[in-house]
Amino acid sequence: MFCLNTSINLNRTEWFFRIFLGLFFFFSPIVFLSAQPGKKINVLNANDFTYNRAQGDIRKLIGEVRLEHDGTYMNCDSAYMYQGTNEVEAFGNIYIKQGDTLHLYGDYLHYSGNTKFAKLRENVRLINKETKLKTDILDYDLLVDKGFYYDLGEINTGDNFLSSINGIYYSRDEIFHFQDSVEVINPDYRIYSDTMQYNTITEVTKFYGPTEIISDSNYIYCENGWYDTKMDISRFSRNAVFQTQNELISGDSLYYDRNNGIGEAYGNVIIRDSIQKVLLKGQTGYFHEKTDESMLTGDAVFIQIIEEGDSLFMHADTLRSSVDSLGINKIINAYYGVRIFQIDLQGICDSLSYSFADSVIRLYQSPLLWVEGKQLSAEYMELHTKNKKPHRLDLSGSAFIISQEDSLKFNQIKGKNMNAYFKDEMLYKIMVSGNGQAIYYIKDEDNGGTMGVNKSESSYITIYLKDKGIQKITLINQIDGVLNPEREITPDELKLEGFVWKEYLRPKRMEDIFK
Repeated sequence: MFCLNTSINLNRTEWFFRIFLGLFFFFSPIVFLSAQPGKKINVLNANDFTYNRAQGDIRKLIGEVRLEHDGTYMNCDSAYMYQGTNEVEAFGNIYIKQGDTLHLYGDYLHYSGNTKFAKLRENVRLINKETKLKTDILDYDLLVDKGFYYDLGEINTGDNFLSSINGIYYSRDEIFHFQDSVEVINPDYRIYSDTMQYNTITEVTKFYGPTEIISDSNYIYCENGWYDTKMDISRFSRNAVFQTQNELISGDSLYYDRNNGIGEAYGNVIIRDSIQKVLLKGQTGYFHEKTDESMLTGDAVFIQIIEEGDSLFMHADTLRSSVDSLGINKIINAYYGVRIFQIDLQGICDSLSYSFADSVIRLYQSPLLWVEGKQLSAEYMELHTKNKKPHRLDLSGSAFIISQEDSLKFNQIKGKNMNAYFKDEMLYKIMVSGNGQAIYYIKDEDNGGTMGVNKSESSYITIYLKDKGIQKITLINQIDGVLNPEREITPDELKLEGFVWKEYLRPKRMEDIFK
C-alpha cells in the first residue's frame, strides 16, 4: 500500500512539473525577446582595425570608418567599439544620417546601440531640411527624434537667426523649445525672451516668459503670446505693452499686424501720449501705426494731466485719436454722452473735439459747462486753453449763464453770443453780444443781504467778476433797465425765458463721469 501511494504521488509531481515546463517554454520567447539587448552596431567599413578581447571585447577602427545601426548610418575618422555594451566612441569628422532629412555632425560621439542615444561634442551641427543648428554639446535621442543642447545653440531657418543657452529640438515636428537668454534676429526686428518655442514649418514663435520685440518703429513687451514670423501677425498677453515713438499702448491682450501697422487691444486698455501727457483708457482699443490713429470704447476715458493734483477727465462712449492734415498735431474726438470733470470745471455734451494745434476744446449739441458754480449753456461752445488751462470760453447761439445766490435766487445773463475770459484760472469778465438780458441781485454790503433785483436789456453787456461774484455790469445801447425791490417782483419775473437749472446733471466727482 505504501509503495502504491508513493507511485501515485510521484506521478502527480511529474504531471505538475510537465505542465510548468510547458507553460515556461510557451511564454519564454516573449521573456527572452523583451530582455534581449538592442540590435548590434555593424561595421560597414574601416581601413584598419584591432581587436582586444582582454580589454573587454574592444575593437579599434581607423580610417574612413562607416557604421550602421537599425537604419542609421555613422561615419568618422576613428572609433572604439565596445562589443559587450553595444556602444561606440567615435572621433573626428563625425557624421550621422537618419532617414532622408536628418544629418548630425561633430568632432566626438558616444553612441549607445541599446538606447539609440547619441552624445555629440565640439563643433556640433544638426541639419534637418532648411533648419541648421550649431552648438558644442548635443544629446540626441534617435528613438524619439529629440535633441538637447546645454551650452549655447545657434539656429538658422529662413530669414530668422535664433540662439539660446539651452534648447530642445523635436525633429519629427520640427519644433524648437528654447530657454535662457533666447534671441531671435530678423531683418525687421529682434526678439529677446526667457522661454520660447519656434515651429520651423509654420514659422510661429510662442512666448512663455518675459519677452521683448524691438524694431526701428516700435517696441513690444509681453510675458505670454505668439508671433507668426511668416505672416508678421502676433498676439501678446500678460502685461502686454506696445510702444511707438510717441505712444505707449497696454492691455490684457494685444493683437498686431506688422505689415499693415494695425493693432487691437482688449481689457484694461491704456494709450499714453508722452508728448501731450495724455492718457486714453477703455476696454477695447484699435490703433493704426502708419496713420497714428486710435480708437477706444467700453468705459472710455480721456485724461490730461494739467499739473500735480489736477487733471482733466472726460468720458464718452467712443474716443478717437488722430492727427491733423499736417500730420503733426493730435485731435481727440469724443462721441455720445460726453461728461467732463476737472476741479474747477465740469461739463456735459453729446460730442466733443479737442485740437492740440490751437488748444481748443469744441463742444457740440446742447453743451453745458459749470465754472466756479456758474452754469453755462449754448448751442455750441469753444473752450480755448493756454498751457492746458482755461483762457477763453466762446458761447454761440442761445448763450445763457446762471449762478445761484441761494436756493430760490439766481443771477442770469442771456444773449445771442458770449465770450468769457479767465485770469489765473478764474473767470473775470463776460461779454454778451446781441439781445443781451440780465437779472442779477444787488447786494447790500453793510448787512450782506440784497437791496433789490436789477433787470436789464441791452445790445451789449459786459460783466466783471471778482471772488466768483458780480463786481460790475456795463450796458451798451441799453434798451431797458430797472432796479426793483424783491417783494415787488413775482417769482415768474425772476426768471428769463429759457431758464433751466440743471445742477443735478453736473459731475461733482471724477466717478460721476461714468454715470
